[in-house]
Amino acid sequence: MRAQRRLLLIMLFLIILAVSPALAGAEFKRTFLLETGARYEVSVRIKTKLEEAPPTLASVYIHGEHGEYLRSTQLSRSLAGPNQWQRISTVVTAPAGATQATVIFTAPEGVQMEWDEFNIRRVELDLAEEELIRRELVYTGLIVDARGLDLKRGLSPRVYSSSGQLIYAGVAVPFQFLQEAGIASYGQELSPELLRRIEPNERSVKISPLVVKALEITGTTETSVIISDDDAQAILDALDIYDFLAHFSVVFLVD
Repeated sequence: MRAQRRLLLIMLFLIILAVSPALAGAEFKRTFLLETGARYEVSVRIKTKLEEAPPTLASVYIHGEHGEYLRSTQLSRSLAGPNQWQRISTVVTAPAGATQATVIFTAPEGVQMEWDEFNIRRVELDLAEEELIRRELVYTGLIVDARGLDLKRGLSPRVYSSSGQLIYAGVAVPFQFLQEAGIASYGQELSPELLRRIEPNERSVKISPLVVKALEITGTTETSVIISDDDAQAILDALDIYDFLAHFSVVFLVD
């Protein structure tokens, strides 16, 4: 009975949130209820008057029953031309103990947006994804091979696609985790110690890194990299099945 009542509240909450009037501003924020283990797509329509606006950031922060932080994920989305409505979305899976999430769509600094048609829908795994999970073929972490580029180690390395999309920044890392482990690990080779960085919490999933090649260094501190658009899309596709970036499971291979 309690489970049925909670499910009814979730359904009513999603219906209410799915109908939202057009708003203007630099940020669009909503909080919604979650069911543990379920997967959700959250989306919003946006429009700007700028000819070439920088990417918009979609962030999802997940909390437990008592408000404790559990995990987060961030994705950057490029924008269409001026005065064109465009739908941006991100997918999140509720971990054990999750009860609610806050999604924040943030416009680039100094850019005014119009926000409309915020929507949440539950997404079911298809048969192919279920088979990947059953066969333990999901990726559990990201390995960025930056050897030969003289990449510098840093506290806030970022990964961008060739088209400028922000793939990883680790901006929501808990302070204690940042102090102890950082938002990424570094090494010259994939040693057992480095592989522990991408070891999943779920015991049923084996360690399986997604390896991409850095094309060049970017940023004034020379701590961030650019990867190909194909590799960036492979990362985004992998996150739909297992969100390893939300666990900061990232390793840079350096000289």
